[in-house]
Amino acid sequence: MLLSMRQIWKAARLSVMPALLATAALAEAPLGQLREEAPLQPGERVEWKSLAASLAVHGAASGFDAWTSWQRPERNRLLADGGRFTATSAGRKAGMFAGLAVAEVLVVKKWGGRHPWIARAFRLANYTSAGMLAAGGAHNLARR
Repeated sequence: MLLSMRQIWKAARLSVMPALLATAALAEAPLGQLREEAPLQPGERVEWKSLAASLAVHGAASGFDAWTSWQRPERNRLLADGGRFTATSAGRKAGMFAGLAVAEVLVVKKWGGRHPWIARAFRLANYTSAGMLAAGGAHNLARR
């Protein structure tokens, strides 16, 4: 069963608000307020496996979105190659994801020990971005 464009946009809008509210709730900080937490003790470690899992989910959703956009008209000027999503566009999208992933790891490595909320915020942002990219991919599939 194919969904109409109106149904897909409605679902996308309805999924963004709960994702943002869940992100704020899981971050354990009121919106607009960051609280300082105690630094990690010498025996504690940053949860690298969960950060890696969130990056993997984000990367998979980005790949899904790229796959559903292949050789289709592209409105994003940063990704468009002659108005279409091509191999060059996919390379740019992969490069942006790789740069983001490297930046996240470097920030968590540098400041994650003193501020544990940084790694948690990145994990939640990755899952939220993955949901939005998956919704975009579903929209692309529905338009075929």
